[in-house]
Amino acid sequence: MLFNSIEFLLFFPITVICFFLLKQKYRSTFLLMASCWFYMAFIPKYILIVGFTTVIVYFAAILVDRYEGDKRKRRLVFVTTITLNILTIVIFKYLGLFADTINFFGVRVGMKTIVLPEIILPVGISFHTFQAMGYLIDVYMGKDKPEKNFITYAVFLMYFPQLVAGPIERARNLIDQFKYEHYLTYENLSQGGRIMLWGMFKKVVVADNLSMFVDYIYGDVTTQGAAVLWVGIIFFSFQIYCDFSGYSDIAIGCAQIMGFKLMRNFDTPYYAATVTDFWRRWHISLSTWFRDYIYIPLGGNRVSKPRWCLNQMITFGISGIWHGANWTFVVWGLLNGIYLVIGKLTLKFREKVKKLTGYDKIPALSYIAGVAVTFYIVSMTWIFFRAASFGDAFYVIKQVTTYIPDFTRVPEALAAIPSSRFIISIGAVVILMSVEYFCRGSDFRTAVGKLPAPARIISYGMLLAVIVLFGAYDNKSFIYFQF
Repeated sequence: MLFNSIEFLLFFPITVICFFLLKQKYRSTFLLMASCWFYMAFIPKYILIVGFTTVIVYFAAILVDRYEGDKRKRRLVFVTTITLNILTIVIFKYLGLFADTINFFGVRVGMKTIVLPEIILPVGISFHTFQAMGYLIDVYMGKDKPEKNFITYAVFLMYFPQLVAGPIERARNLIDQFKYEHYLTYENLSQGGRIMLWGMFKKVVVADNLSMFVDYIYGDVTTQGAAVLWVGIIFFSFQIYCDFSGYSDIAIGCAQIMGFKLMRNFDTPYYAATVTDFWRRWHISLSTWFRDYIYIPLGGNRVSKPRWCLNQMITFGISGIWHGANWTFVVWGLLNGIYLVIGKLTLKFREKVKKLTGYDKIPALSYIAGVAVTFYIVSMTWIFFRAASFGDAFYVIKQVTTYIPDFTRVPEALAAIPSSRFIISIGAVVILMSVEYFCRGSDFRTAVGKLPAPARIISYGMLLAVIVLFGAYDNKSFIYFQF
């Protein structure tokens, strides 16, 4: 069930009304049932996979706690359960990649081609599995105690707003929220509705309008010139941001209306002045997951520089493969790791250059230049994220780095798409960046909440009008559903 669908516009208010009409002792059970219904709206039988992960992690956490005095049994339960979770992702997400890779090299030595049955990827399997594994790891490390009430535990893993695309929550932040009574308040309704409205603007006005051009351009990059490819690169940078952060905003807003607090997942990442700062602001729940469960256990930054560089590359490499079953995603991850490592290693040198040139005495110019360079670097890495193959990715890079773009030919090249949509897309991006600049250091619901009541009402009305008049309503799925 998509947030940007008629079905959800019916499902959500009915769920909220029923939730608040029920007594507290029935609410968690109701939320679990509603969450299962929500997930089954995609492919009903795949609820069994989510249920499998939920059940085995529940019992594993209890056993890990019970065997606290027996390290061998404790480790056996933990390793077995983590392995089963990883295998679940591998089977449904990566078998095709492994088969294609083997076939690529195998045909060169006379091997028979491996043919696998087509497997449809369960929606949001990586998000759900990572949240489950994070919970089990925290219990194993002694950071959390296992939740004995199965319903409370299950609704923590399957709560519908963040079930299929996050934020990836930690038990210590969310699970106890299902244990106490929530009330429908004006503050929660106002703030939650506000950020849902902003998330919907990001999705249907910005992301879905931009996707028309991005899909057309990346559909056959070899027919496009440098100028059109630059449009595709820049448009995709904003499309993927608004598509995913829009989902997160709607999820956070849904939860707040019901009285639950989910973590912030994006913090104006395109106003970051360094790649390091960008990754502090982008997909925060996943970035912190990799930091806590992969990067720090590898030694983090408490090791020698060569080992630290390796830790970064391993973490970003895994992050890349998590995002998609294609080696282009691995390259995307590794490129971000390389840029981050270079940024850290050259930090002192760059600071000295700034002082020698007097550049540090113009902080505004330094910041603007940093934002521009960071956006350029990040946008170039997104090419590997969006391109269908290495061939397409390298073709795009060659075109935009070799040839001088002739932007006068862009309208002719994109004539298949109504020019009004191009104007809407540009205007939507301008609105997005203007509002995010206004909200810097805060978030949309908080910043707008500080405005006088008349200004708030006008802003809501204008935003709603823009969504209704200029939104792209073809029920496009969210990009991160494939992960």
